[in-house]
Amino acid sequence: MLSGCALISSFTERNRPVVSTTTASVSPQFLPPLAVDKPLPTKEVESKPIRPTRASSAAPTVSQTVQVQPAPLTYSAPQIESATPVQLKYAVLLDTEVEQLPSSGLLEQIDPWMGVPYRSGGSNRSGIDCSAFTMQVLDGCCGYKLPRTSRQQHAYCEPASMETLASGDLLFYATRGKGVSHVGIYLGNGKFAHASVSNGVTVSDLSDPYYQKRFISAGRIPAGSTRQ
Repeated sequence: MLSGCALISSFTERNRPVVSTTTASVSPQFLPPLAVDKPLPTKEVESKPIRPTRASSAAPTVSQTVQVQPAPLTYSAPQIESATPVQLKYAVLLDTEVEQLPSSGLLEQIDPWMGVPYRSGGSNRSGIDCSAFTMQVLDGCCGYKLPRTSRQQHAYCEPASMETLASGDLLFYATRGKGVSHVGIYLGNGKFAHASVSNGVTVSDLSDPYYQKRFISAGRIPAGSTRQ
């Protein structure tokens, strides 16, 4: 017969779990390798020297973007080489450039009268008055048929403003009391040609105080005034 302690010991030994003392071999577990992009294979290219063309032995140039600046503005001087002696003369008298002169036909008609003395009622080289001067010059230049006196010419012309004054327009003055008694031909640059009582046929300035004080109006010869 086993004692109580022996029975307990025997029961415990029979029911103790069996533990293997042999160490189990465990295979190590690794994560799958990361995918790495492989560099593209490179192809070696044989370097060849660049040969210059026959047209030039210089090395080839590299294309560049060049910023082109606009050409500076230039001023064309008046072409005085082809100007006539009359044009040169009146460029000085009018204090202007040759290209700014009135038509050469007008100047060619005025110039022969320059210096002819004033004579009331006169109409030739020995003496001429203001209205005969304007009448003959514009007839010879443009074929305009004007009345004989300055007052009639004033009534005949269409009004013209000083802002739009052009060469060939007429200028009317009151040199003897009231009303039109004198007429001249506008040339440009503030100058006009006329038969002056004191100086004969001459060129005067609109800004002259004598003429500024006596100025009445400007007139433009109407269209259709030429002879048929």
